[in-house]
Amino acid sequence: MQRNNSRTNLSTVDSVPLTSVNTTSATVMTTSSGLPPLLLRRSNSSSIPPDGESSPVNPTPNIPIADEDPGDRMNVSSHKRKTSGIPLEAEAVVRRDSRIFVDSLGQIADDEEEQLAAMHDLTEENNHWSNTSGSSAFAFDSVVSIARNVLSTPKNASLLFVGTLILLYLFSNSTTVNQNELPAPASIDEVQAPKDMSKSDITYGEEHMEVVGAPKESHVHEFNKILFYDSPSIMEKLHSKGPIQLNDNKGGLHLYENVCLTNNVDKRGEQDLRGLIYFNDKVRGEKRCVPCETATNTEDQVVKHECGMAGLSTMFASSVDDWTQCIGQKNNLQLMQDFKQTQSPLSVDSIHMFKEPTFLLQFNALNTETALFDMLMTYLPHWDQFRGEWDFPFDAVISHSLQGCLSHSHHWFCEVLHQMNAFGPAKEIPWEPDDSTLYCFEALIYNEVGYQRDLNDDTFVNREILGEFREILFRKFALPRRRTVEDRLEEAKALAGMTSDEKEREGIDIGSLGGKPKIIFYDNTLGQQMRWNEMKPLIDKARSYEKYKNVTFVTVNDFGTLTVAQQARTFNEADAVVMVHGEHMANAIFAVDGTVFIEVGCKVKSLIGNARFMDMIDGSYTTVEKCKGDKNDTCVICEGDSSGADFTMTPIVFEKLIDSVVQKLNA
Repeated sequence: MQRNNSRTNLSTVDSVPLTSVNTTSATVMTTSSGLPPLLLRRSNSSSIPPDGESSPVNPTPNIPIADEDPGDRMNVSSHKRKTSGIPLEAEAVVRRDSRIFVDSLGQIADDEEEQLAAMHDLTEENNHWSNTSGSSAFAFDSVVSIARNVLSTPKNASLLFVGTLILLYLFSNSTTVNQNELPAPASIDEVQAPKDMSKSDITYGEEHMEVVGAPKESHVHEFNKILFYDSPSIMEKLHSKGPIQLNDNKGGLHLYENVCLTNNVDKRGEQDLRGLIYFNDKVRGEKRCVPCETATNTEDQVVKHECGMAGLSTMFASSVDDWTQCIGQKNNLQLMQDFKQTQSPLSVDSIHMFKEPTFLLQFNALNTETALFDMLMTYLPHWDQFRGEWDFPFDAVISHSLQGCLSHSHHWFCEVLHQMNAFGPAKEIPWEPDDSTLYCFEALIYNEVGYQRDLNDDTFVNREILGEFREILFRKFALPRRRTVEDRLEEAKALAGMTSDEKEREGIDIGSLGGKPKIIFYDNTLGQQMRWNEMKPLIDKARSYEKYKNVTFVTVNDFGTLTVAQQARTFNEADAVVMVHGEHMANAIFAVDGTVFIEVGCKVKSLIGNARFMDMIDGSYTTVEKCKGDKNDTCVICEGDSSGADFTMTPIVFEKLIDSVVQKLNA
């Protein structure tokens, strides 16, 4: 009988008078007292039919099992018990195969042993127990009985002990192998020879292969057209190309292929932020990996290699590992510190390889006026062409000048780029702050910093391109005044017949339509240097003059507290701007054509004062600087010799200054 592997709880059947219970392989007889014996083992059936009936009797699952642990109440279908499961209350056991009733589990009497031996012989003759599955309990009890018969006398015990010793001696000798009989070791070729698994008539043993980590090639992951290398050693060798001028008719935009970028940690926020690793086997000098002191040099005599271009210092190497080893040399590290060209990362653990053409956005985040002229004036003619064809030659933009410049930054220059849609559908790639990851590019487009800073090429940025750029900003920032003089005159004629109430209902800003000229002043008194002291008393006195009764005087306390839109509106509403020199003057692009600009300081060096720029916006530009002789000339009195020193202005000079502004506006 096959043992049931699922757990079945048995019960005593007190209400059913059993004379015999038929199981699959054993019959349980009644005892001499006439009482039915308790059932020894489980049946393959989960129910016990009563005598003479075939209907099932549901077992009671509450009888404790002898080998059952407390709380062991697992599901019948999922639990396999390892022992027989005899009820604890059993005082008698029926042995199924031998059909012997044993009164207890205690000591077996001599006469019972003889009876057991006789039954054992009978069982051997009939070959009953060996040809049936039987139970493990019968085999165990048979062995115990034989052992007791053998050990019943001291003589038999002694013979058994001596026989055991002989067997142990023979076994130990048989395990000793002569060294000469060992097979000769296989040769290395034989050990390493691969098995020919193609032969179907040969069966090899099972091979077990344990993979402890994937091969290094599998550590090159690709996501969103970016390859991620976990180690520089698994990156295939690169061969750089470029710079190639992207537009044959317009300079300033260059294409590099298979290059990597580093960051200058000594000049964060400035324009000399980038190092370009150019992979070339031809440059082999010891200082090939050191950037030049000045990127604009044709060739540095110290490092003895080409330097690159403004904002992008070139370094040479044959591979990433070669660059890492070269830059890690003590002399090279010291030279980079002396040049203020320390690069990051210095030790490369991982590489991000961008497969999409990427635009490198680089500008001076510390000075918006510099960013406007050094970056945007170079890019404007290219942007005008890409926008007209809606065909931008790059799919991504990356910048370390300012994190999130195109996505969430409120920096003045980033806001301008966003509003003009400078890069079309290209997405911005975030630069992760990781000092061990190197960023490399299959195609990198670089806008050369400062290429058109002086606007010396009148075919590059012209009145039409700059005018279209400013028109977009006027609309995006919803500025109240029209850009050109002609547009404002046309608007004034259209509104001439409207009453003040009608203009107010239409939401028209009456103050922005003209009439009294508006002059806006800024003294920078909250700054750390170059402050115009006692400017407000001069304005208060000028307001009292009869000749200025039609002039509106406005002062700005702090540009740092104004949003980009508020700064744009401030300049847009001004007919004249009289301000301390500074980066806030970049807001001149929001001023209407014909605005008068006057910058004041001990030493003024401004980019918006460029004659071509003023010509393209029909503006007028003048500087008021440190007095060199007569203090009643149009000049300022400086409190120090530095260009950033604080200064004052006499009332006479201030009055002369306002007179000149009004005269220009009337003209």
